[in-house]
Amino acid sequence: MFELITQTFNASMVAVTQLFLSTVITTNPWFEGLDIQYLGLRHEIVCNTRLQDSFTETLDEVLLSGQNITLHFRFDLHVPGDPKPLQSKEIVNGFRFDSEANVYYLVNSEEQKLEKFFTIGAAKDTYITVRNLVVVNTENLDPDQEYFLRVTAFLDPIKLENKSESVNLMMRWASVKPTIASEKFKIQVGAT
Repeated sequence: MFELITQTFNASMVAVTQLFLSTVITTNPWFEGLDIQYLGLRHEIVCNTRLQDSFTETLDEVLLSGQNITLHFRFDLHVPGDPKPLQSKEIVNGFRFDSEANVYYLVNSEEQKLEKFFTIGAAKDTYITVRNLVVVNTENLDPDQEYFLRVTAFLDPIKLENKSESVNLMMRWASVKPTIASEKFKIQVGAT
Protein backbone atom coordinates (compact mmCIF):
# COMPACT_ATOMS: atom_id res chain seq x y z
CA MET A 1 0.00 0.00 0.00
CA PHE A 2 2.79 2.43 0.93
CA GLU A 3 4.52 1.68 -2.40
CA LEU A 4 1.31 2.47 -4.31
CA ILE A 5 0.93 5.80 -2.47
CA THR A 6 4.61 6.64 -3.17
CA GLN A 7 4.24 5.83 -6.88
CA THR A 8 1.06 7.93 -7.08
CA PHE A 9 2.79 10.83 -5.30
CA ASN A 10 5.84 10.60 -7.60
CA ALA A 11 3.65 10.49 -10.71
CA SER A 12 1.73 13.53 -9.47
CA MET A 13 4.97 15.44 -8.83
CA VAL A 14 6.26 14.63 -12.31
CA ALA A 15 2.96 15.81 -13.86
CA VAL A 16 3.00 19.07 -11.88
CA THR A 17 6.68 19.68 -12.71
CA GLN A 18 6.07 19.05 -16.42
CA LEU A 19 3.04 21.36 -16.38
CA PHE A 20 5.06 24.11 -14.69
CA LEU A 21 8.01 23.73 -17.06
CA SER A 22 5.78 23.71 -20.11
CA THR A 23 4.29 27.08 -19.16
CA VAL A 24 7.69 28.78 -18.81
CA ILE A 25 9.36 29.43 -22.14
CA THR A 26 13.08 30.00 -21.68
CA THR A 27 15.78 31.60 -23.74
CA ASN A 28 19.55 31.68 -23.48
CA PRO A 29 20.52 35.37 -23.78
CA TRP A 30 24.01 36.42 -24.76
CA PHE A 31 25.94 39.64 -25.17
CA GLU A 32 26.03 40.84 -28.77
CA GLY A 33 29.42 42.44 -28.24
CA LEU A 34 31.55 44.36 -25.81
CA ASP A 35 33.01 47.67 -26.92
CA ILE A 36 35.45 49.25 -24.48
CA GLN A 37 37.23 52.54 -25.00
CA TYR A 38 40.06 53.99 -22.95
CA LEU A 39 39.84 57.74 -22.30
CA GLY A 40 43.35 58.50 -21.06
CA LEU A 41 42.90 62.17 -20.22
CA ARG A 42 39.91 61.35 -18.02
CA HIS A 43 41.43 58.09 -16.65
CA GLU A 44 38.30 56.12 -17.59
CA ILE A 45 37.26 53.02 -19.45
CA VAL A 46 33.88 53.43 -21.12
CA CYS A 47 31.75 50.45 -22.13
CA ASN A 48 28.96 49.72 -24.61
CA THR A 49 27.18 46.37 -24.73
CA ARG A 50 23.79 44.83 -25.47
CA LEU A 51 21.97 41.60 -24.67
CA GLN A 52 20.47 39.48 -27.47
CA ASP A 53 17.72 36.85 -27.30
CA SER A 54 16.72 38.08 -23.85
CA PHE A 55 12.93 38.09 -24.23
CA THR A 56 10.35 35.34 -24.47
CA GLU A 57 6.57 35.42 -24.51
CA THR A 58 6.44 34.59 -20.79
CA LEU A 59 9.00 37.28 -19.91
CA ASP A 60 7.03 39.80 -21.99
CA GLU A 61 3.95 38.90 -19.92
CA VAL A 62 5.92 39.66 -16.75
CA LEU A 63 7.11 42.98 -18.22
CA LEU A 64 3.46 43.91 -18.87
CA SER A 65 2.42 42.98 -15.30
CA GLY A 66 2.92 46.52 -13.97
CA GLN A 67 5.60 45.33 -11.52
CA ASN A 68 9.08 46.85 -11.34
CA ILE A 69 11.39 44.47 -13.20
CA THR A 70 15.09 45.03 -12.49
CA LEU A 71 17.97 43.99 -14.74
CA HIS A 72 21.50 44.15 -13.33
CA PHE A 73 24.69 44.63 -15.33
CA ARG A 74 27.89 43.92 -13.40
CA PHE A 75 31.27 45.03 -14.74
CA ASP A 76 34.39 43.46 -13.20
CA LEU A 77 37.97 44.48 -14.05
CA HIS A 78 40.33 41.53 -13.62
CA VAL A 79 44.01 40.78 -13.77
CA PRO A 80 44.40 37.50 -15.72
CA GLY A 81 44.71 34.55 -13.36
CA ASP A 82 43.08 36.33 -10.40
CA PRO A 83 39.43 35.38 -9.80
CA LYS A 84 38.90 38.39 -7.50
CA PRO A 85 38.01 41.56 -9.43
CA LEU A 86 40.30 44.56 -9.08
CA GLN A 87 37.38 46.99 -9.59
CA SER A 88 33.64 46.40 -9.92
CA LYS A 89 30.68 48.46 -10.97
CA GLU A 90 27.03 47.46 -11.10
CA ILE A 91 24.13 49.31 -12.66
CA VAL A 92 20.45 48.44 -12.50
CA ASN A 93 17.89 49.12 -15.21
CA GLY A 94 14.32 49.23 -13.92
CA PHE A 95 11.30 48.56 -16.17
CA ARG A 96 7.65 49.22 -15.35
CA PHE A 97 4.57 49.29 -17.57
CA ASP A 98 1.66 51.57 -16.70
CA SER A 99 -1.35 49.94 -18.38
CA GLU A 100 -3.70 52.87 -17.68
CA ALA A 101 -1.44 55.38 -19.45
CA ASN A 102 -0.08 52.76 -21.90
CA VAL A 103 3.45 54.00 -21.13
CA TYR A 104 6.65 52.07 -20.43
CA TYR A 105 8.93 53.62 -17.81
CA LEU A 106 12.64 52.94 -17.52
CA VAL A 107 15.09 54.14 -14.92
CA ASN A 108 18.84 53.58 -14.88
CA SER A 109 20.67 53.57 -11.54
CA GLU A 110 23.60 55.45 -13.07
CA GLU A 111 21.69 58.39 -14.58
CA GLN A 112 18.72 58.19 -12.19
CA LYS A 113 16.33 59.82 -14.62
CA LEU A 114 12.95 58.40 -15.58
CA GLU A 115 12.46 57.79 -19.29
CA LYS A 116 9.08 57.26 -20.99
CA PHE A 117 8.51 55.02 -23.99
CA PHE A 118 5.33 54.55 -25.97
CA THR A 119 6.26 51.23 -27.64
CA ILE A 120 7.43 48.08 -25.95
CA GLY A 121 10.11 47.59 -28.62
CA ALA A 122 11.84 50.90 -27.87
CA ALA A 123 11.54 50.30 -24.11
CA LYS A 124 13.01 46.79 -24.31
CA ASP A 125 15.86 47.94 -26.56
CA THR A 126 16.92 50.58 -24.03
CA TYR A 127 16.38 48.15 -21.12
CA ILE A 128 18.92 45.61 -22.42
CA THR A 129 21.54 48.10 -23.65
CA VAL A 130 24.44 49.83 -21.92
CA ARG A 131 25.72 52.94 -23.70
CA ASN A 132 28.79 55.03 -22.85
CA LEU A 133 29.01 53.83 -19.26
CA VAL A 134 32.16 54.65 -17.30
CA VAL A 135 33.05 51.31 -15.74
CA VAL A 136 36.68 51.66 -14.60
CA ASN A 137 38.87 54.41 -13.15
CA THR A 138 42.38 53.84 -14.53
CA GLU A 139 44.27 56.46 -12.52
CA ASN A 140 46.04 53.95 -10.24
CA LEU A 141 46.36 51.04 -12.70
CA ASP A 142 49.78 49.73 -13.74
CA PRO A 143 50.44 50.46 -17.46
CA ASP A 144 52.64 47.33 -17.70
CA GLN A 145 49.92 45.00 -16.36
CA GLU A 146 47.37 43.23 -18.58
CA TYR A 147 43.68 43.47 -17.64
CA PHE A 148 40.34 42.25 -18.95
CA LEU A 149 36.73 43.25 -18.32
CA ARG A 150 34.00 40.70 -17.54
CA VAL A 151 30.33 41.68 -17.83
CA THR A 152 27.44 39.69 -16.35
CA ALA A 153 23.69 40.31 -16.42
CA PHE A 154 20.88 38.97 -14.23
CA LEU A 155 17.24 39.63 -13.34
CA ASP A 156 15.87 40.02 -9.81
CA PRO A 157 12.96 37.84 -8.67
CA ILE A 158 9.61 39.59 -8.37
CA LYS A 159 6.46 39.17 -6.33
CA LEU A 160 3.31 39.07 -8.46
CA GLU A 161 -0.01 40.07 -6.92
CA ASN A 162 -1.72 36.71 -7.47
CA LYS A 163 1.26 34.58 -6.32
CA SER A 164 2.21 33.82 -2.73
CA GLU A 165 5.87 33.19 -3.57
CA SER A 166 8.42 35.21 -5.52
CA VAL A 167 8.86 34.43 -9.20
CA ASN A 168 12.43 33.66 -10.23
CA LEU A 169 12.79 35.51 -13.53
CA MET A 170 16.15 33.85 -14.17
CA MET A 171 14.15 30.71 -15.02
CA ARG A 172 13.08 32.59 -18.16
CA TRP A 173 16.81 32.79 -18.97
CA ALA A 174 17.37 29.07 -18.37
CA SER A 175 18.84 30.08 -14.97
CA VAL A 176 22.05 31.21 -16.69
CA LYS A 177 23.61 34.63 -16.19
CA PRO A 178 24.84 35.86 -19.57
CA THR A 179 28.53 36.73 -19.40
CA ILE A 180 31.09 38.19 -21.79
CA ALA A 181 34.79 38.96 -21.31
CA SER A 182 36.94 41.39 -23.26
CA GLU A 183 40.29 40.67 -24.81
CA LYS A 184 43.27 41.36 -22.56
CA PHE A 185 44.47 44.95 -22.71
CA LYS A 186 46.97 47.34 -21.17
CA ILE A 187 46.40 50.91 -20.08
CA GLN A 188 48.16 53.16 -22.56
CA VAL A 189 49.93 56.08 -20.93
CA GLY A 190 49.15 59.32 -22.78
CA ALA A 191 46.20 57.88 -24.76
CA THR A 192 43.23 60.15 -25.36
